[in-house]
Amino acid sequence: MLRSVPRAGRVLAVAATLCGAPAVLWVVLVGGSLIDGPLVLGSLGAAAPLLARDATAFRTACLVFGWGLLAVSVLGALIGLFVLAPAGVVLLTAASRARPEPRCLPLLLGTLVATATLGFAGWRFGTTSIAPYFQEPDAFVATVQKDSPLLRTGPHPELLWDGSGLGHGATLVSMRETDSVRLVVVFDTRTSDADLAVLRRLLADLPGVATVRLCDPPAGNCR
Repeated sequence: MLRSVPRAGRVLAVAATLCGAPAVLWVVLVGGSLIDGPLVLGSLGAAAPLLARDATAFRTACLVFGWGLLAVSVLGALIGLFVLAPAGVVLLTAASRARPEPRCLPLLLGTLVATATLGFAGWRFGTTSIAPYFQEPDAFVATVQKDSPLLRTGPHPELLWDGSGLGHGATLVSMRETDSVRLVVVFDTRTSDADLAVLRRLLADLPGVATVRLCDPPAGNCR
């Protein structure tokens, strides 16, 4: 008679799948690197034991994929695959819960690893992807026309990288080119409104500058 998969084992397997989810989210939001494929495959592999219908098959799948994820995370640690290690550890604890006489220590370990991993991932995602939308804008973003002298000549005396050429609270100057050329000038958040008005006017008066907007570059929200 087939022995059903213990509930605690399935819960840990679900937790292992969730531990791999941040890696997939990173690929979706950032991506474009050589580790995208291994990260996605490893994260999907963490969910494979959930397909098992009996305890023996479940335990075997957890051991195979758990040790496999740990091996990949160690071999690829230098290129970022170490993020798969928590999912591998939690799968091994899930395998332990599928034994005929399971112990409590693996359950505690799996719970702690999953909680710490998901807690850190949530904090990291919140601070880098969500928090910027609630921060005050701290930069002016100027759209530069393609034929602007700023792009054809050497460094403009007012566009020194540390903002000293502009003054009025500017702390960092950079030029970014995507679908258009953008001049990004970051300023100290303690800068007075009067200095910000002068800084904005200085940017608008630069040759070839079409628009100047107040922005929070990480969030991309401008006004």
